[in-house]
Amino acid sequence: MALKAGYEFLFFGKDDNSFLENYYYDLFQDFGDKSGQIFINLEIQNNPVDAEEIGQMIFESLQKVFFEDVGKDSYERFEAGLKAVNGVLNEFKAQKVSGYIGNLNVIIAAIVGDTLYLTQCGDAEAYLIRKRFISVVSEGLSDEVTNGDVFGNIASGSIEAGDTVLFSSTRLLRYISKTDLSKATSGNDIMNSLNEIKDTMSTEILGRVGLTGILFSKATKAEIEDMLEDTEFSEKGMLESSKGHTSAQKETLTGKFFTAIKGYGAKSGSKLSGTGVFERIKDFFSRFVSGLFSKGFGKDRILALLVVLIIVLGAGIWAYGINSSQREQLLKLDDVLTGIQSKITEAETKGSYDKAAAKEVLDKAYVDAMSVLNSGYYRDKAKLFLVQIDETRDKLDSVQRIETPKIVADLTKKRSDVNALGFTEVKGRMFVYEYNALYELVLDQIQDPLTIDKTETVIAATGFSDRNSVVFLTKNGKMIEYSNGTMNYMDTADTTFHKGSYVVDWGNKVYLLDTEASQIWKYAYKATTGGFGNAEQYFVKEKVDLASAKSFAIDSNLYVLMNNGDINKYYGGTKVDFYINNPPFNSLKDPSIIYTNDKLDYVFVVDSQGRILLYQKDTKTGNLIYSMQYLLPNIGEIRDISVDPDGKKILVLTKDKIYELNY
Repeated sequence: MALKAGYEFLFFGKDDNSFLENYYYDLFQDFGDKSGQIFINLEIQNNPVDAEEIGQMIFESLQKVFFEDVGKDSYERFEAGLKAVNGVLNEFKAQKVSGYIGNLNVIIAAIVGDTLYLTQCGDAEAYLIRKRFISVVSEGLSDEVTNGDVFGNIASGSIEAGDTVLFSSTRLLRYISKTDLSKATSGNDIMNSLNEIKDTMSTEILGRVGLTGILFSKATKAEIEDMLEDTEFSEKGMLESSKGHTSAQKETLTGKFFTAIKGYGAKSGSKLSGTGVFERIKDFFSRFVSGLFSKGFGKDRILALLVVLIIVLGAGIWAYGINSSQREQLLKLDDVLTGIQSKITEAETKGSYDKAAAKEVLDKAYVDAMSVLNSGYYRDKAKLFLVQIDETRDKLDSVQRIETPKIVADLTKKRSDVNALGFTEVKGRMFVYEYNALYELVLDQIQDPLTIDKTETVIAATGFSDRNSVVFLTKNGKMIEYSNGTMNYMDTADTTFHKGSYVVDWGNKVYLLDTEASQIWKYAYKATTGGFGNAEQYFVKEKVDLASAKSFAIDSNLYVLMNNGDINKYYGGTKVDFYINNPPFNSLKDPSIIYTNDKLDYVFVVDSQGRILLYQKDTKTGNLIYSMQYLLPNIGEIRDISVDPDGKKILVLTKDKIYELNY
């Protein structure tokens, strides 16, 4: 059966200065269905200088190798293409002193016949919607990638008529439910589906999102034959010049292709020429002049010659006008570049006494530098200024980049497929937990894992100091206690616990974050009954919205971290008015953890950019004062932190390792 596929690209959301691009390419007109199609959905964060070049390198490397020999096995072609991509990225990293090239959220996919091949890195995800059932088909592909490569694992599977495939630069299911995503993609128009997703997510999304949507349907014999004769299908998702240079299409790229075609040979047809406008004009005049003088002079020919001279003179005047306009533009850009340098110097001076004013000046310098970069002239100078602006921001923000933090322990030595979720500490003992196992850290040694429960899935945990135990919260809303070497289910007077996503202890109580009910529940332990009492509402006097809350921490005050980066402070269930003074230049993006306690002078916040930000507590005003931040670009997602106030150390947990920082 032949499949017809329509694809659309769409960008939406607020501009957060990340680089987004979609790429597409095929050679169907030359090699038929065996050539396949490639798609790349790409976002690069925190590297505006090199982002476009990195995206182009990824596309061109994959394109060259994948289509080099279409007779080879399609999986081997895709694998070879990824090796080429990893190679150029590693070379690019090696050219950087820090080795940092930004945060990459990328889906790379190929469709050959009725088979989809894909790989992924960062937060990018791929979804298959089949009969309204949604599968995250890219899940786990970036796990256990070795040798410093960006892409490693490959997923593959068959495509059927009626399937919809979505590639996204971010995790859509953070912002849209599976039910809503299924409804949005239930129609027969892929552009309408993408717009439905956009409308549903527009109030939730914080940055910009790049989407690629592909809708597969049955193709008739007549459609295939028409397509094979239609030269429009030889157009690529990349504009191709006569020298073979490629440049990416933007949001407007819309197209269709046929795949899984059996029994149809590619028919010969005209192919789009790479000849440019000026070459065609030149060819026309060459033939015109040759014919003009082939039979000598005459009155008519002299008149025709005058017409030619007028046209040539007009073209010269037009070209001179363009050159004058170009010179004027270059002079203006020179002035802009001079102004950028002055702004950077001004910001460095103001930063010592007025950070807000320095931020405003640097923001203006950034806008100016981007305008020069996008003009097509002085790109190298503009890139240097963008680097200088970032360095100035980092300096004023007291950013410490730590490329190779000290490794305290490697959890894979105990379990190769470990997927750590967090730390928990009780009476000086440090533990790491995952969905069904608990590991104790003794100095720099990880002990053998203890099974928490064979049927329940742990999602959060806290040290319960009042009972010298660890309390686990499960996906099904149950609590399990680890005490004196044994695991036991805990009871409540309510019979069942409220379902939650995060748990923290304070005194003889545990506090449970319930985002669905927009409430934090308090459970006090009753020694007389050997279990918890009834659930008590933390928020009694006022109504709060905790739908987007990520985590919380207690130091007698209660701090709630919201998905948009806001920190809300409460005392006794009542919101406290407070401010964050001297805020960082780069706001929090997809923050995940807030950490503090009554022994710490700081509130620590972790976000998705690999940053740990420190906010000092102002005991006089109750405000938080931004102090500094650590950036760890090479360790992957930070799952949790634990802070030792006496030793001035921060333990950092990833899915399989523990690192240590001094602060």
